[in-house]
Amino acid sequence: MASPDQTVTAPLPTIRPRRAAVGGALALLCLAAVLLDAAADLLPDDPLAGVLTPLRLVVLLGLAALAVARPVPVRTPFDLPVALLLVAAAVATALNGQPWSGWRAVLTGAAVLYLTAGVRRVVPGAWPALALLALLGVGVAATAAARQSANGTGTGFCRGALDGSADLCTGVEMIRATGTFANPNLLAAFLVLLLPIAAAGATGLADRASRLVGTAVVVVGYAALLLTGSRGGVLAAVAGVTAFVVLRHPTRRRLLLGAAAAVGAGGLLVLVSGGRFGVRSDVWSAAVALLVDRPWGVGLGRAGALLDASVPGDEAFAHAHDLWLNWAVEAGLPGLAAALWITAVAAAVVLRAAGRGSAVAAAAGAGLAGFAVLSLADHPANAVRVAAALAVVLGVVAAESRAPGQTGTAGVRSRSGSR
Repeated sequence: MASPDQTVTAPLPTIRPRRAAVGGALALLCLAAVLLDAAADLLPDDPLAGVLTPLRLVVLLGLAALAVARPVPVRTPFDLPVALLLVAAAVATALNGQPWSGWRAVLTGAAVLYLTAGVRRVVPGAWPALALLALLGVGVAATAAARQSANGTGTGFCRGALDGSADLCTGVEMIRATGTFANPNLLAAFLVLLLPIAAAGATGLADRASRLVGTAVVVVGYAALLLTGSRGGVLAAVAGVTAFVVLRHPTRRRLLLGAAAAVGAGGLLVLVSGGRFGVRSDVWSAAVALLVDRPWGVGLGRAGALLDASVPGDEAFAHAHDLWLNWAVEAGLPGLAAALWITAVAAAVVLRAAGRGSAVAAAAGAGLAGFAVLSLADHPANAVRVAAALAVVLGVVAAESRAPGQTGTAGVRSRSGSR
């Protein structure tokens, strides 16, 4: 007989750990395919059957593998806001008689988020693997950009002056690198998102020589960001680096200084510009007018065409040049509420996890901080591949939250480092 302080447990069937290992490995491979497709556009866009594209098939396989590895559904702090976003998008789509392709794209992004969170919670050592994948993705996109610049390959995008004037490609302006993306702003957004995670992957490599190579890839990534000629991208990269410094040791003093720097930079930008941001000011005004007129949204993918009709000039728009405002226009006030809710949840989870000393939260939070700055005057997540990368980073953050049933909270450290 066992003594009272001993617990007798029956051995688990050997099939369970084996099934969990195989399912987790397959899910990780599917997530790797998603991230590499975001970097290099590897998967064909044409559907295999009906609405099932290769990307969606990969995501479905990954989720099925997770279900095999862990039958209990993955819960995240994004559950409610993501559900609201899907409902708001569905209502706007139905009310405006729009095709459901846009809604399916949002659903795919949500599935990528849950695939990432599930892989991080189920697969041992998933974070180093994801960091290495980010490093590889950055390397692929950045080296393509560097090659374009070195060879003087025309991309159709040029930068003649920092203020955006004289940007026609006449042969004397700087050619803006696009790398593996359709335009330089999308490349900048992808790099801003993943460079902090890639840097974490580089520093986590096993030996000095590997770390040196990984660091070189990160340096090329930041150089490629400069080669995009994206003013917002450079500002976002600075914001991301600043956020990482703050989040790595998030004392109250550092958080206050970081917030003050952000407010000061924003105020300086408004002062220098006189409160005008070129045609973007007209776009934002027109977008707000659309929201007032159509509070339930105009339907996914329709913002650009309606803004074209409202804003004078020949420039064509694909979106409202602001992530949150674009959700407001296309999915109405409920869509705006969901987008703001997701933003607030991500910030809260990052701060709590960073307060516990999580380097993962610091890296992912830095990427999201930079992306948020870039998204104030652009909407790169309108592109499928950038949206997939964003969903991966949000999934990384989701897995940093405490699992349901865990007790205890971790506050932000004070200046002295005490809780």
